[in-house]
Amino acid sequence: MAGLVDFDFMLFEQSSYTIYGVAVVLTLDDTSGTTVDLTAIDETAGTDVLDRAGVTTILPAAAVRAVELAEKNVALVDLSGASLALNGKTWGVVRHGYRPTPNGEGQGEILLVLDESDGA
Repeated sequence: MAGLVDFDFMLFEQSSYTIYGVAVVLTLDDTSGTTVDLTAIDETAGTDVLDRAGVTTILPAAAVRAVELAEKNVALVDLSGASLALNGKTWGVVRHGYRPTPNGEGQGEILLVLDESDGA
């Protein structure tokens, strides 16, 4: 029986994030202001985000690999109240969503929905 396809490696690490990825700094909303260097896909020009049941809105966002967050010990609960330095601006992380692969959320992307006014 064949093993699972490593979608994180095939889709993200070897292509999208290598070509389109930009260096960002995630600052967690903790007592020490922990910072984490990540690679993200800049979608601040706006991307489709499911805002309410059945309603799609175009909002600024950044996509990060779920595997990279896990490797850097960033839990999804840590994203609440965090900020992201991207494109010379600081963006507040309003919420996050999932872009899973056929193997699940763990090999997919986490979409960080951003708000420039929430950043420091």
